[in-house]
Parts: sequence; C-alpha cells; structure tokens
Amino acid sequence: MTDYILTALRFSQILERNDQGRPTKEIKHRTGALITGLDELEAERLLAAGAIVSVDDVAPSDGNSVVEGVGSGEPAPASGTDANSTPSDPPADPLRRPRPTATQEKWAAYAKARGIDAEKVDAMTSKDDIIAAVDELDAQ
Repeated sequence: MTDYILTALRFSQILERNDQGRPTKEIKHRTGALITGLDELEAERLLAAGAIVSVDDVAPSDGNSVVEGVGSGEPAPASGTDANSTPSDPPADPLRRPRPTATQEKWAAYAKARGIDAEKVDAMTSKDDIIAAVDELDAQ
C-alpha cells in the first residue's frame, strides 16, 4: 500500500464499522497528515478529488526523511513545486472567499487581496458594499 499526504482540510479514515454500518474505529486527519492503510478504491477517489497526494510525488525537504509540509499546518507541496521556494513565498492556492457571516475586516482583506483598490475598500462603510464589489469583480 502507498502512503499519502492529506491536502484537504480534514479527513476521517474509517477503520471499522459495526453491524449497522456506523463507524466504531476511525482516525481523524488534518492537512499535511501522513495517511497509511487506505484501500485502493478510497485512494483513487481521494486522488481524483485532489484531497491527497502520494508521498512519492512530494519532494523531501533538505535531504531529511521528513516530508515537507507534514504537521506544519500547510498543505504538502504538489509535484512540480519549486524546491528552492521559501516559507515567505505566497501559497499557490487561490484565496478562499470568506463566509457571508465573516467580519467586515476579513471581507476587506479579501477584497484587497483580490485586487480591488485599497482606498476604495477602506471608503466602503458596510460589509455588504464590499461583498457587492467582490461579486462585481467575479462577474467580470
């Protein structure tokens, strides 16, 4: 069996089920966790969804046996990642849109990161105005 690195936020690996089909033994994993013991079908499903990457596809860091990104809270780098990248490099993942219930400050930071003029965002008086500006940017 191949080992994998979790790139999704969370994954519950079911190890045993009772007679009713409910999980009785499971392991809860977080981003960057090393996952072992996946059956072939589940591994294929998670690979297709982009939730895991094979340990063989991840470059080791500084020649150590530890896989880069494991346990750091950061997703493990996918194959083709520049080996010379530093922790200060911005992540390659796209920005996550805040929840509608997020604070105005989070929406303002998101809007600025998306490229909306900072002065324009700071001049907006409500979260709804910021969300509308982001939606307008998405519509373009």
